[in-house]
Amino acid sequence: MGVQPLAQHIFDVEKRRNAREAVSIRAELHEPGKDAHEILVGNLSPFGFMAITPKSYRENTLVRLDLPMIGAVNAKIVWSLTDRIGAEFVRPFDARGYRALLDSSPLKAEND
Repeated sequence: MGVQPLAQHIFDVEKRRNAREAVSIRAELHEPGKDAHEILVGNLSPFGFMAITPKSYRENTLVRLDLPMIGAVNAKIVWSLTDRIGAEFVRPFDARGYRALLDSSPLKAEND
């Protein structure tokens, strides 16, 4: 990361193409060759997510996120800080599945 302060780095990578929705979704995260573990997705868009995870990750690690109603989505870790990660999906996923997932999320009422 060089001499760039961590806060500025996170701010820079979090400049995103699409606003994310606040959610509270339990999902499985898979890293190639390792056991999957449960994470809590805190915000989501068809382009990426932020989650709380019991494990730390390195930037640029490729992972697979299994989301309810959407299924498996490949992503690249963009930032990792203690128990939180931010990732960008390799390919955006289907908007219809995304809308159905948001409609079923416990935080849906706060997003309306």
